[in-house]
Amino acid sequence: MPSCKPKQKPLEGRYYTGVLFGKPYFIDAVGDSTDYTPQIDSIIAAFEQNFDGNNPRSVISRYNAYTRRDSVFVFNDSTRAFGMVYDLTKDLNYATMQYFDPTINPLKRAWMITRASGEPEPNLDSIYDFVGFDGAKMDLNEITDDSYNYVESQLRKTDPRIEADFTNLASALALDHIGDLLETRGILQYRIKYGNDVLTYGAAIDSLNIVPIGISDDSADQYIRLVNMAFSAKRAQDKTLMIDPTYGYPVENEMAFVAVAAPTMAEAYVFSEAFMSMGLEKASEYYSRNVESKIQSFMFYADEKINNTNPEEKSLHSASTEGFDRLMVHSDSPAVSE
Repeated sequence: MPSCKPKQKPLEGRYYTGVLFGKPYFIDAVGDSTDYTPQIDSIIAAFEQNFDGNNPRSVISRYNAYTRRDSVFVFNDSTRAFGMVYDLTKDLNYATMQYFDPTINPLKRAWMITRASGEPEPNLDSIYDFVGFDGAKMDLNEITDDSYNYVESQLRKTDPRIEADFTNLASALALDHIGDLLETRGILQYRIKYGNDVLTYGAAIDSLNIVPIGISDDSADQYIRLVNMAFSAKRAQDKTLMIDPTYGYPVENEMAFVAVAAPTMAEAYVFSEAFMSMGLEKASEYYSRNVESKIQSFMFYADEKINNTNPEEKSLHSASTEGFDRLMVHSDSPAVSE
């Protein structure tokens, strides 16, 4: 009689879903059916209580509304989430050549008002008096006692009009922390989806790591195998909401699509937006300056500046890093169709 192969025991797992900054997330966890919802909710609460701009009681809302010139804004950063996001912002602002900047909302509003009124452009010089992520304008100090125990955080603003929006970076860092939580609990594999952004760990089930890069919304899309990495992408339509923080004008360049795979969700999100904003020449300059960079990217661009709403009207070309090329999976691969 032919021998029968023993059936493999199904892998344990759990599915999570919830809301982070008003946007749903979805988590596939493999190898552990324990419910970590309370821990996940705790991470989300820590970031939202600091950075939810729709909550007037959040730290960032209170800071943005703070207008006193005779004192600094003082708050308790018991979870240290604010300090982590602020420090990471400094690092990523520098790494992206200032193209990642959380202080440009006043510029966006000024352009909206200008367009509505029919004026050619806003008074950018006056706005730049208080816009631009700069320690001289917005400076965080964490105060400790003589035993180096944390006491309070002090956030200075040199101009009462200064405001910041860390929502996107805070949501990305929250997902990175949720991933760290699952890893420390011994999860065999996970995939976290947040809109079009994805964070993965482990490789027990290959299909969980096959990610569409989002060039199109159908089967003609291209795919990558994402293991222990994060992914984020921006399309030309996203540029309609972008302002180039380095000179204050709406983004108009040759970029039609940018996909980034990076070690963390925070890096993937920030660099996909920064590359879309800076254009091909500056993106190439970034790689020239950072030859050992772990930021892998794929880009579609036009020879000339394209119409943001009709990018297909121009002939598009592609550019990618060797690291991103190695992630690519053919659309007819069995793993793609699973």
